Formats: sequence, structure tokens, C-alpha cells
Amino acid sequence: MTRSFTADADWCILCNAEGRYSVWPALYDLPVGWTRIGSPTSRDACLSEIEALWQDPRPVALQQAMDMQLESAQ
Repeated sequence: MTRSFTADADWCILCNAEGRYSVWPALYDLPVGWTRIGSPTSRDACLSEIEALWQDPRPVALQQAMDMQLESAQ
């Protein structure tokens, strides 16, 4: 199956269990392990929203491990 990913289509924001964000064409089924955030909109709007949402690019597991390490050092 060939998929066409064009900037003119509606896009959506996806998030996975590790707190990673991505954009995805709204026309297609979501990839396994990803959840849709919000409503479909332009790709640029999705990217702007991701920039505002995703302040810490570390995976959730790494964030938690580093937080635990900091707590045990105190």
C-alpha cells in the first residue's frame, strides 16, 4: 500500500507512552502505540502545538529515572 503524505491534508498530533510527539495525516489509521491529541488541523499548526507541549524531549522512562536519582541523592 502506498500512502501519500502531503502538507495540504489535515494532520493530527500523536503522542506515545514515552511522551514522544509526532504529526500524522488525519486520513490514515493511527500507528500502533500512538494516541491522537486534539482535532485535525494543518501540519504547521500541529508542529506549533507540539513545540508548546513538548518541553522535555527525554522519554518518560528517562525522566522518571533521573528524577528518582535526584531524589535519592538528596
